[in-house]
Amino acid sequence: MTQEATPIGFLDVPGLLESSQPQARVPWLGLGMVACVLLLIVASVSGREGPGGVALQAAATVLSIIVFFSMPIFVRFSLRRVRGEQQAVAGIAELVHLRRWAEAAVMVQQLLSSPTRTMQARIEAMIYLASILARYHRFDDAIAVQSYLLDNEMVGGGAAYGLKLGRTMAMLREDHLFDADRAINDLRRNGPADSAGFALIEIFRDVKTGHPEDAVRIFEAKLPILRDQLGHRLGDAYALAARAYDLLDRKTEAADAFRRATLLEPLIELCRRYPEVQKLLGRYDPTAAPAEMA
Repeated sequence: MTQEATPIGFLDVPGLLESSQPQARVPWLGLGMVACVLLLIVASVSGREGPGGVALQAAATVLSIIVFFSMPIFVRFSLRRVRGEQQAVAGIAELVHLRRWAEAAVMVQQLLSSPTRTMQARIEAMIYLASILARYHRFDDAIAVQSYLLDNEMVGGGAAYGLKLGRTMAMLREDHLFDADRAINDLRRNGPADSAGFALIEIFRDVKTGHPEDAVRIFEAKLPILRDQLGHRLGDAYALAARAYDLLDRKTEAADAFRRATLLEPLIELCRRYPEVQKLLGRYDPTAAPAEMA
């Protein structure tokens, strides 16, 4: 089973990071109000007599009327643009959750190709961009986006921790083992002790680097946490555990873990995420899909 190709070349990360920067907007309404005040001051200083003072007062009055009637239109237009941007981000999120990756990539490209109205929309779109890049095996690009968000402290709390987990997994997939080891140590020091995501990363690292005993030890010790937090992604842990058991020649446990993994998730998806799982094909039987899904 071959890995999915990784084109999506139009997602130029440096270009999108630059073009999506929110730009300062000209405060036209504020400038109009300042102009009204200045005209009234000049008119009062010039005096009401004479054509000059009358003309200035008339200009100030007309400008005040224009500003007054333009304000609700301008505010409504701005709110509509912001609301449209929020809807675009929500649409990207929905496409990602539905695994319609190509459509999500197109929407992210469109949104980040021009300055966003709000920084929050830019941040959320960039988080989804990192997920899309990882989905298409562009791990270095995904790491660049995640590092940009983290280094500039654009996210915090659980979102920052999730980005660190994703970045570390991408480092392992791209064989940046030294950087991954540093990231794992940082997660161990600063993350929660009962994180299933961190346990999954440790299992993957140990399988990838040829330490199946450590992978099995972590898997068996953290299995309750993995069950509680991962949902159907528990299949990832079982698939990696199956490979660890296989390396230890514990075929019974490997077959059972492989069956459980393919019961929770499609085999093709497990192989796409973890090339190590491909080595189990033909050695162990996956769980057969239900008839209505075959």
